[in-house]
Amino acid sequence: HGAIVNDAGHLLYLGSGTIESHGLTVEESTDQGRSWQVIGTVPQPEGIGLGEPYMVEAKSGKLIGLFRYGTSKLQEKFMYQAESHDVGRTWTMPIRTDILGYPANMIRLTNDRILLVYGVRIPPFGERARVSDDEGETWSDEIVLCTDTSTDLGYPASAQLGDGSILTVYY
Repeated sequence: HGAIVNDAGHLLYLGSGTIESHGLTVEESTDQGRSWQVIGTVPQPEGIGLGEPYMVEAKSGKLIGLFRYGTSKLQEKFMYQAESHDVGRTWTMPIRTDILGYPANMIRLTNDRILLVYGVRIPPFGERARVSDDEGETWSDEIVLCTDTSTDLGYPASAQLGDGSILTVYY
């Protein structure tokens, strides 16, 4: 879902590995994307396939990663969450959240809250959001953004505009 720019101005990418490595890796570019180095990996829970990762940097510098659970059962596609406290070099073991849907997109708002948006592919279909006031330790109740979609939906992305409003796009 793309790289983020951390507070140090470096590009960080949480993805599904490179030619040289496998699994969920974190790569860093300190030269505006001209070169990349694998700096860390996210551990995989035994028997759990995780994919479509996304991360955000909290005000403290902690990285929060959310992952899609690879089961084919839509009613069991709860997101998994892991954290890094050393700029992506080491990560906690991902744990299952109570957030049903995928994939995640997160931004840190100007008030330092974390906004999460994601799609839900079981009735009522649509796009949802949650907010964290404590750097991902807890998430708010689900906020319904829309329910006028079909089963083929998702991949939302949000941006906070200059006036403080939030624009979320999805398909």
